[in-house]
Amino acid sequence: MDFHPVDILISIINITVLFILLRLILWKHIDRFLLARSERISTELANVEKLRLDAEALRKEYEEKIEGIELRGREIVRESQIRASEEEVEILNEAREKANHMISEARDRISDEKERAILSARREVAQLATDMAARVLRREVSEDDTRIAVDDFFRETR
Repeated sequence: MDFHPVDILISIINITVLFILLRLILWKHIDRFLLARSERISTELANVEKLRLDAEALRKEYEEKIEGIELRGREIVRESQIRASEEEVEILNEAREKANHMISEARDRISDEKERAILSARREVAQLATDMAARVLRREVSEDDTRIAVDDFFRETR
C-alpha cells in the first residue's frame, strides 16, 4: 500500500472538519442538558435542606413548648404538690411523645426527599449513559441492559 502525502492531508482535513462540525452541532446540546440537570439537582438539594431546616425549627419550637410546660408544672406544684406532680408527669410525657413523633416524621420526610433525589439522579445518569451508549453502538440498548449497567456502576462506586 502506498500512502501519498495528499491522501494523508485530505484525511486530516476531513477528520478536522468532522470534529469541528460535531462539536458545533452536539456540544451546545450536551452542555445545555448537563447544565439543566445540574440545576435540577441543586434545586432538589435546596428543597431537602429547606425541609431539614423546617424540621429543626419544629424541634426548637417543641423544645420551647416543653420548657413552657415545665414552668407551668412548677406553678401547679406550688398550688398543690400532689395534683401538680401527677399532671406534670402526664404533660411532659405527652409533649415529649409529640415532639419525638414530629421529629421522627420530619426525619422521615427528609429521608424520603433524599431518596427521591438520589433515584432521580440515578435515572438521569442511566438515561444519559443509555443515550450515549446507543449513539456509540448505533443500536437500541434495552432497559434491562441499562438497569444492569447502572446497578453495576453504582455498586462499584460505593
